[in-house]
Amino acid sequence: MTKIFSGLVILLVLAVLSWQQFGEKQNTDTDGQSGYLMLAMTWTPSWCAVTGTERGDDRCATGSGAGWLVHGLWPQFEAGGWPEFCETAQPAPTRAETAAMMDIMGSDGLALHQWRKHGTCSGLSPERYFDKTRAAFASVTLPDRISSAGGRLRIAPGDLMAVFHAANPDIRENMAVLTCREGMAQEIRVCLTHDLTPRPCDSDVLSRGCRARNVALPALR
Repeated sequence: MTKIFSGLVILLVLAVLSWQQFGEKQNTDTDGQSGYLMLAMTWTPSWCAVTGTERGDDRCATGSGAGWLVHGLWPQFEAGGWPEFCETAQPAPTRAETAAMMDIMGSDGLALHQWRKHGTCSGLSPERYFDKTRAAFASVTLPDRISSAGGRLRIAPGDLMAVFHAANPDIRENMAVLTCREGMAQEIRVCLTHDLTPRPCDSDVLSRGCRARNVALPALR
């Protein structure tokens, strides 16, 4: 009986240790201490053509002038994939905090959604998460030639990204991807360390890059 009891105790201790290790891994993957970040920037006229205009979004109104805007800053797992909608002890962002992001995101509703889906997995408070999002966007140069290309019938994805890389020499080809949808350039996604230094993307992110021969880059509204 004593041997059986001792065996059960050992099994219980091992189970507790395994659960603690699992919890530590989960926390490490989502609290900003491992993995990396991805800054996603949307060419708004392309988003409007696919989704935004039908919704009546203000970013798609004539004369809005909305071009490259931040979609979000997304924690990424090192080996591919990402966490989302994480449990957090952090409070929800205030209306003032989400409204303050409209100049680079174009929508306080988007800012709130990005906090709920991705910010909760960052290990940061809403204030620090939005500050880091703003700093990440400020660290990237979006040259006028990319915006002025809007209105062309077609442009090769490689040509568009060549202009981007020339303006951002620290961001090498394996550190950023262009995505496309319905024949239009949609987003430039840049992979960053937690201190916002450009770094290589994982193979899953790179595999999602645009494979079209040419894409449209719709003109500003």
